Amino acid sequence: MAIKEFKIIKNDLQPYYYLQVKDAAGVVANITGATIYCTMRLSGSSAIKINRQTIGINITDAPNGKFEYRWQAGDTDTQGTYNIEFEINPASGGKFTLPGPGQGIAKVIISNSLDVV
Repeated sequence: MAIKEFKIIKNDLQPYYYLQVKDAAGVVANITGATIYCTMRLSGSSAIKINRQTIGINITDAPNGKFEYRWQAGDTDTQGTYNIEFEINPASGGKFTLPGPGQGIAKVIISNSLDVV
């Protein structure tokens, strides 16, 4: 599944980052019992903002492949454009990463708020 660009204001913790896991043919993947890791890196840099984080991952509808990442304190405290990916480790079968090959780069854009707090 292609992951769209996501925008959030600096220091905000909502909206959450919502995803649905589908294979290359568009078939929903059951993620019951899966462990999901989130990694986010500053675009064009090797600076990791979120490193294989499992805290904040909430599987909302496992049979239909739906989960969300709930931003944690410190995740959105620095303005910039970031690349984000999610590693899915299912209860059975091998791990895979979203976005996958041919799905583009998932971007998170953190913007300053008007009050620049």
